[in-house]
Amino acid sequence: MPGIRNDTARRRTRDADATRHALLTAAQRLFGQKGYERTTTREIGEAAGVDPALIARYFGSKADLYLAAVAADRLGDDEGPADPDRVDAPFTDLAEVAQVVLRRTAAHGPGPILQALVRDDASPEIRAAATARLVRRMVEPLAAEYAATGSDRPELRAQVAVAAVLGTSLGRSLGWFDELHAADPDELAALLVQALGRPG
Repeated sequence: MPGIRNDTARRRTRDADATRHALLTAAQRLFGQKGYERTTTREIGEAAGVDPALIARYFGSKADLYLAAVAADRLGDDEGPADPDRVDAPFTDLAEVAQVVLRRTAAHGPGPILQALVRDDASPEIRAAATARLVRRMVEPLAAEYAATGSDRPELRAQVAVAAVLGTSLGRSLGWFDELHAADPDELAALLVQALGRPG
């Protein structure tokens, strides 16, 4: 019996992974062809060969799926095939947040999350999804790390740290300051961690 249960669990995991990948691939293609507003969840589900209601289960909303699809497109440029788990996984600490954000911005420009937060033409739905994603992947893990070390106001500290990383990333990308623009992303990440201080 345990062997049967394990096989069933593995099959469900494989099916779930296949469904998520199918939805993500279909979304990348359709959003690329038609844009966000003109693409429906029904079309994405049909193109993926699954029930469109599964978008809510695996991604949350159409806006969340859009952000995941755009982010996966960017990862696929130079980091292998799109993987929803890699796109959505929370960061572990401030050093990882700074390194990943600054490296990716240096390689590709501001990412879809940052663009959704700063562009005037982003829909409220996409902006809300981007904010929620930022909180889930960056702010919450950092706040937990600050709280675990007894820092006061861990949520605010985490928000300040994330805002500093994103602001530095945007400023470097847009060339606000010559030295900032020319600096190596890893050097900037180390300076940010030093300036903001590690939890503890």
